[in-house]
Amino acid sequence: MTADLHPSTHLRAAAWVPNDDPQRQWDEAIALAAEWIWERSEVEEIRPVLVSNTIESAAGMGHAELDEIIRAGGHATPKSRTRYDYGPVLAFVPDERSLHFAMDLARGYSLSVVEGHGFALAEWAASAGAVNLLTGQAQTSQIPDDVRRDLDFAILDGGRNGWTGPDERAQAQRCLAEHIRTGRLTPDQAAAYALTSSSVSDRGAKRLRELLARNR
Repeated sequence: MTADLHPSTHLRAAAWVPNDDPQRQWDEAIALAAEWIWERSEVEEIRPVLVSNTIESAAGMGHAELDEIIRAGGHATPKSRTRYDYGPVLAFVPDERSLHFAMDLARGYSLSVVEGHGFALAEWAASAGAVNLLTGQAQTSQIPDDVRRDLDFAILDGGRNGWTGPDERAQAQRCLAEHIRTGRLTPDQAAAYALTSSSVSDRGAKRLRELLARNR
């Protein structure tokens, strides 16, 4: 691949469908994400793969567009034994683990994401330069600049080790706890943003989210 890649996610392009309307049917969100990834697939000359948290959470659920991708390129989960080549990916309602897996699998290619109920992805989308497929516009961040600086410092300090050490956890609390308490940052926002850093694993992002959730 010779196209410019995102500096931290190493994706060629990214898009998402936010789960921001309880009246929106899953088929509508899936159709938008699938249409976009098929267009990217034609440009990148490789069939897309579906990624979900589990096989059961996506396959055989009656979503024709997902089934079409499965037939064309395959269906992968973080626990899959089958190894897939890098290529365009549609990630369906991912958690931290499957989103991180999808980003790895799509490295050098394109990734479209359908957001689910359990993990808010707006800050991932903003940091990854993802297009909101409902509006056609690039996602913008809602994290204030001073909060982002503190979050960047917490990631620099503890992200590579996944906030496993007591000093790293304490530093993250010192940097971010007040922002959580005052509503200027949510644990989901912090974890989603952290996932776009090449130094943060899915376990690290989840650990950060759980750590910060104690301050609510």
